Amino acid sequence: MARSWISFLSDYGLDDACVGVCHGVIARHAPDARVIDISHAVLPQDVEHGAVMLAGAVGYLPRGIHLTLVEPLGTDGRYTRGIAVRTSDGSIFVAPDNGLASLAWEMLGGLIEVREIADRELWLPMPTAVFRGRDVYAPVAARLAAGLPLGEVGPRLDPASVVQLRPRACSVDDDHVHGEVVDIDHFGNLALNITRTDLEAVGITLGDPVEVRIAGRTLILRFTHTYGEVAVGHIAVCEDSLRRIMIAVNCGRAVDALRVHRRAAIVIAHAPREPRSRSVASTGSLPVSTHV
Repeated sequence: MARSWISFLSDYGLDDACVGVCHGVIARHAPDARVIDISHAVLPQDVEHGAVMLAGAVGYLPRGIHLTLVEPLGTDGRYTRGIAVRTSDGSIFVAPDNGLASLAWEMLGGLIEVREIADRELWLPMPTAVFRGRDVYAPVAARLAAGLPLGEVGPRLDPASVVQLRPRACSVDDDHVHGEVVDIDHFGNLALNITRTDLEAVGITLGDPVEVRIAGRTLILRFTHTYGEVAVGHIAVCEDSLRRIMIAVNCGRAVDALRVHRRAAIVIAHAPREPRSRSVASTGSLPVSTHV
């Protein structure tokens, strides 16, 4: 298979030359490869955030090489080993062995071959200890895109030995769902590890008023198809483009209105029948309603 596509996700940001330098290394070794930048805004060293982001994107990418770089130091002060993983659809993930790519490769049918990135002849000369994306991963990804057989990357590994990330699932109870914020997008929307199926399991359907408990606040909102169904500046519970439940503000930013962060706990339940006191989240002049 021609592997002319390389997707690229990292926590490098765009404030310096790291991403551009990796592009340059790829261009030197695979000048005909086309690179898709998925995102470089993964939270620094947050493997789970990168894994969730990649899993949400990989189904829309062409087959090819997926260069995925979020690599915190281990507890022993060392980086983990690098791996190249071939999936059943023919794609190859080039990533550290910390679970970063595991959710995505499962979405592509699971891994069928794993190689350790161990052949130093494929790396840049005199690799540094602090920029393995440039010195190790980018040149290997480029060589694979240019046709290097996977077996030449390094020794075969037992698939059972690689790290598999197990994200925390929501908890569905009799009349409410416990979950958490798994992502906060550019628009300030809060994506949850809760789906519409989870809400329907406790009897919540579109149009229902719901009670949302998050960051010490109790909000009475409505479960709508889109955030556009509530007034400007008001909060809605709806689905995002990946079919996850999200908390959004029409023409506003839920993350600012509610002052929460990724991994913040949330509970969604049926709204109580009787009126009760409600906290009000505010973003200064932006009128954020806690009422349906």
